Amino acid sequence: MKGTTPIFSSQTVDWPTPRDVYAKLDEEFHFDLDPCPLGGALWMQGDIPLLCAWEGRRVFCNPPYGPKIADFLRRAREPQLAVFLIPARTDTRWFHELVLPYASEIRFVRGRLKFGDAKNSAPFPSMIVVYRNE
Repeated sequence: MKGTTPIFSSQTVDWPTPRDVYAKLDEEFHFDLDPCPLGGALWMQGDIPLLCAWEGRRVFCNPPYGPKIADFLRRAREPQLAVFLIPARTDTRWFHELVLPYASEIRFVRGRLKFGDAKNSAPFPSMIVVYRNE
């Protein structure tokens, strides 16, 4: 379509977790690993996700929202518990292959989140996906 711009694209794949969202989830789930802190120090080495151990852990993961999101969701069944903050993209392959069949719980976030110090809300809806492997 001539003259349209992609309104759902982004120049970044990193969306800093809202502090209040993380605090509420941590209070409920008591995390001991965040493999995707802002800046990617623990999860990336060049273009390769580091394979830190998730087994037996209580993981919070707000992965980069680009093509690598499925790489992180594939690891969701390794830890004792994994909680993901991800875009609510229910039309994607990763949602139908990695979330729907295996998630213990899907919480759709009402409204749009403000990530980091952003003044505006995100251009996409979000969801919390919980995998209980206990």
